Amino acid sequence: MGRMKTEEINYVELTALLIAIILLIISITLIIVTGNQLTLDYYIGFFLFSGSLFLYFRNKKYYVILFTLTLTGGILNLYDPFLIKLTFGLVFLSLNITFMALTIAFLATNKDLLNTVFPQKSSLEEEIQIEKKREQQKIQKFITQYQTKSPIDLERILEKDSGYVEEAKIAARRVLETKSDHTI
Repeated sequence: MGRMKTEEINYVELTALLIAIILLIISITLIIVTGNQLTLDYYIGFFLFSGSLFLYFRNKKYYVILFTLTLTGGILNLYDPFLIKLTFGLVFLSLNITFMALTIAFLATNKDLLNTVFPQKSSLEEEIQIEKKREQQKIQKFITQYQTKSPIDLERILEKDSGYVEEAKIAARRVLETKSDHTI
């Protein structure tokens, strides 16, 4: 039987989320023990944190997106699933200090994950340049191989349904052009 490939859990990446889950569990436990009612904020927090944890194991890109939105909503005090509510006001905004601390922890412990999920433009441009260089190397390799082929063989490579990769077709076209230049 085939085994499912499992990825190791990086607990450093999960630090902020695990702290948030622990704070939520403590808050819910204290509310239940004191006999108070759970508000909608606790259900929203449970849903968002457990959803983020689920996505961490399934799709890290969506985990980063959901957890970032979760932290943003918490910072803006749209919901607060923690028993102790630490906020401060800026003009018309009420900002949540607990979520600010969680965001700092998330950013500090997820630099590599954030860079892989959202690569910087310069690294993306570098990858494109590397891919173009590989493509040119493949074309050059095919050109070297096709130097001994006849024009008829090169025409077959250029046919639409020939089954050859695009780099092979480009190389065949270039070799065919150089052969036709030499015959004139």
